[in-house]
Amino acid sequence: MAVTAPLDGIRVIEFANFAAAPSATAIMADLGAEVIKVEAIGGDPIRGLMKQATVAEGDHNPDHPFQFINRGKKGIELNLDSQSGTDIARRLVAECDVVVMNLLKERRQRFGLDTDDLFSIKPDLVIGLLSGYGEVGDETNRPGYDVTAFFSRSGVFGGGTAPGGSPPHARPGSGDHTTSLALFGAVMAGLRSRDVTGEGQVVEASLLRTATWTISLDLVTSLVDGKPAYDRPREKGLSAMLEAFQASDGRWLQFAMPDIGDAWQRFCIALDREDLLNRDEFSTGRLRYQNMNELLSTLDESIGSKPADHWIPRLDEHKCIWAPINDSASAVQDPQVRATGAFETIAHPEAGDFETVAAPFRMHDSPEVRVKGPAPEKGQHTTEVLQDLLKLSDEEIAELESDGVVRRG
Repeated sequence: MAVTAPLDGIRVIEFANFAAAPSATAIMADLGAEVIKVEAIGGDPIRGLMKQATVAEGDHNPDHPFQFINRGKKGIELNLDSQSGTDIARRLVAECDVVVMNLLKERRQRFGLDTDDLFSIKPDLVIGLLSGYGEVGDETNRPGYDVTAFFSRSGVFGGGTAPGGSPPHARPGSGDHTTSLALFGAVMAGLRSRDVTGEGQVVEASLLRTATWTISLDLVTSLVDGKPAYDRPREKGLSAMLEAFQASDGRWLQFAMPDIGDAWQRFCIALDREDLLNRDEFSTGRLRYQNMNELLSTLDESIGSKPADHWIPRLDEHKCIWAPINDSASAVQDPQVRATGAFETIAHPEAGDFETVAAPFRMHDSPEVRVKGPAPEKGQHTTEVLQDLLKLSDEEIAELESDGVVRRG
């Protein structure tokens, strides 16, 4: 049985802000890496920017979104616009195994922190680059958030829009966190390559390219026939057994039963509507599709006549594939969501213990894969990192702070 976390002994330095790249390094911290988060003087702009949880009056609010994205890291504040700041950054890079950045290429070059610069410092670095639009092409320096680069440019929103309808909204950070997994996997592959070859590696992930993987089943057909994918109105869906229905208590049940084999029979029996099996207009999958409006109206009435708890055991008894449509408050209380290990506790020195979302996988024989602690306060570890890694004295650090190069918490 493994007794240490998989990334014990790996040191990561993060020159990144907002959500996507920092979420990738948060997983690395869960896996045992020492992660040093470099923030600009004043801190990461995402601090306090996201929707805050409601806490009791007078209680400390630790900024739960920021805690999730940056748990278990050490934090320093460093002014990369100063020559002394970039000199310190380069010296810190020399002490690390992995560099993760979401700086646009023009900014990396301005700071002397582009890939060639970094390899001149340490040739066996694994450099993970995160961007909106990738490292090649005319728009490599275009800024992008997940709403623009991931959801809009890639076709995700377009595929979720019915003809003549308005584009949907995305939940905050969902494209960022998907892309963080791509970057995390790429860095792990880079470390494996380094282990085998002894050579460094540049890996990259972009919001745009990750989105193309996410929506690949739409894109692979458009690549061939040039036709766009689009959302279908409910009444023009492929099958009623792929739709959602509302029970009498207001809860929604989503079905995912391809119209094959005995699925229609099981569906009707579970809903106590065996009579539908004898109706000519619903006797085949094609006829059910052609008479979708009537079928949906019939099923809406039937399912809407009783609460969800009436239907759930019947659906399970007849092996129907379904799920409740949870809101976020319901999801965090769902016993099966909790059974997956989706949540872990952060012990915060001021706010006390609170739950956050765990990494999206479990390693059964590595109990040390877990959230290691809270996110850093602004400049919390500036002194510790500069003393431990660069052997700077208190006087030297104080002078750097006086010159506006660093800030201590």
